[in-house]
Parts: sequence; structure tokens; C-alpha cells
Amino acid sequence: MKKFKNIFLLFAALMTVFSLAACGSSTEDDSSKKETAKAEKKEKNPTKLGDYQVELVSGELSQSYDGKNTLTVVSKFTNNSDKAISYMAAVTQKAFQNGVELETTLGENMDLGNSDKDVQPGASIDVTTLYLLQDTENPVDVEASELVSLDDAKVSKTFELK
Repeated sequence: MKKFKNIFLLFAALMTVFSLAACGSSTEDDSSKKETAKAEKKEKNPTKLGDYQVELVSGELSQSYDGKNTLTVVSKFTNNSDKAISYMAAVTQKAFQNGVELETTLGENMDLGNSDKDVQPGASIDVTTLYLLQDTENPVDVEASELVSLDDAKVSKTFELK
């Protein structure tokens, strides 16, 4: 019984090694093709998110309505769809500092920074978003993606605060 168990374990180990070896060569080819395709896709239009285009234009230190340190991010939103839509209904935008998502807040004007305004097809608008900072020294990574999409495309930019 013990010999049978040892033979079975040896056979299972050999089968595992052979199956991994057979998969290894095609995985490299497939992954390099996927990386090339992703690079080509990004080169075509790195700011395209479905029917929309988003460019993270600028980021600067500012203060919220209650005097807290914030990063004000200006994003240019272009609606290339066939109907009017607002930035907040089309795109989700997040900011991260020290690996943690930052909360949004309002500025001194207490407005939504144009994110709630509908944009007609073919038109563009600058959208302003304020993020509460953890500190004023570490960089902030901002990323935007289509609100509803099966695609994982995103536009991202890192803002240095120093």
C-alpha cells in the first residue's frame, strides 16, 4: 500500500511538471502580445474613456471651505457621445495619497466645480474637484474611469505637492 502511494505521488508530481512546462511557453507569447496591444491602445488616445475624453490638466494646493488643505484637480471633460451628459454621470474620479483614497470636499464657493452640468455632444468643460489631503508633502495619484463600463481603461496622473 505504501509503495502504491509513493508511485501515485511521483506520477502526480511528474504530470504537474509536464503540464506546467507545456503552458509556460505559450503564456510568454500571449502575455507579450497583450502588453503590446495595451501599449498600442494607450498610444492611440490615452485620454479616451468610452464615448468620453478626460484629461487631468492640473493640480494645485488649496484650501477647503473650512480651511483644510486640499488638492484642487482640474479635469477637461469632452462628451463624444450622442446625448448630453454631466461629468458626474459619465466618469468616476478618485485620488489616492499614501495608498489611501482621499475624500472630496467643497471649496470656498461651495459649488460642485461644473461636475453636475450637462455637456452637449462634441462640447467640453473644465471640471474642478477638491480632495482633502493627509499631508502636503507626499504625491497624490488621481485616476478617472468611465462610470459604467466593461472596459478597465483609466486616465491617471500623479501630482507632486512640493
